[in-house]
Amino acid sequence: MKPNISSNILHYLSNHMAYYIFILILLACGTAAGALLVNIYAPLHIMPDIHFGGNGQIFSAMVIDLLLLLFIWTSGFTLAGLPVAWFLIYMKGCLFGFAAGMMLYENGLSGLAEATVVLLPHNLLMMFVYIILGAESLILAGQIWKGIGARQPFIYTVRNMGAAYLILLGAALAVAGAAGVIEYYVPGFLVKVFIT
Repeated sequence: MKPNISSNILHYLSNHMAYYIFILILLACGTAAGALLVNIYAPLHIMPDIHFGGNGQIFSAMVIDLLLLLFIWTSGFTLAGLPVAWFLIYMKGCLFGFAAGMMLYENGLSGLAEATVVLLPHNLLMMFVYIILGAESLILAGQIWKGIGARQPFIYTVRNMGAAYLILLGAALAVAGAAGVIEYYVPGFLVKVFIT
């Protein structure tokens, strides 16, 4: 009898939950720090002038997300790249928290609705991808260094995990592309329905 796929996934997640929680904490702390920055800088009237939307801005954000995801994926092959990847994940949360906090600061409760409609649909998807890719890169790095400690050839560890890790990159990039499409179409539609 074949083992159930969902039970295998649950078993895998229960064994690696600490990695996912660590990345989730990084992202949450970044989001909180970004929101707090609004409270620090807004009363001083030194807030940057940020405009949301625009086709060029959406495309640029999508390309940046793709590059960041590629870097985070690559960092799984080293220990040296992991702290940079963690900082990038923290900054992703920080930028989201800052943008949402700025909307809330400028427009009050209507800003909360605007942030929910404009920022949340695609960012929920992207943050999910950042958490998974960040945790899996950490797991891969741990496996590689465990193999080095056991004097196991590097290529053996990569070959064992490489195919699944490559599929993970493909899935992450596909989801980032889908998030870009959502960012392009969904917020404008939701603004027309709920805000205007």
